[in-house]
Amino acid sequence: MGLYSVFWAVILLASANSVHGSDACTGLPGLLNCAPFLLGSVSSPDAKCCKSLKWLSQHAINREDKRELCKCLKIEDLKHKGVILDRAKALPRLCKVQLPVPLIPDNIDCDRIKAADEE
Repeated sequence: MGLYSVFWAVILLASANSVHGSDACTGLPGLLNCAPFLLGSVSSPDAKCCKSLKWLSQHAINREDKRELCKCLKIEDLKHKGVILDRAKALPRLCKVQLPVPLIPDNIDCDRIKAADEE
């Protein structure tokens, strides 16, 4: 099974395992558009990737959705699926999108994430 297949399977599994059915988690399959960049096949993310990232940022607004997105990203554990960590960290900046949680939320307690009006 190639890296793209593993990446796709993990994204689908994480979105299917969403505890609360958050919109943000159901948008995770859109990250497949970012796989070529995240896995190192291309040097920059394309418009489809950035559009998918923007969708995630727009659907993780309240505290519950942000926490759920964080948990879904932890479940999929991209760093062990061939994703280049520096690229995952750079992706939001390159797409000019502010995500409520990092794509690789290693050191984050998802249950402590707050909504913007609580910060």
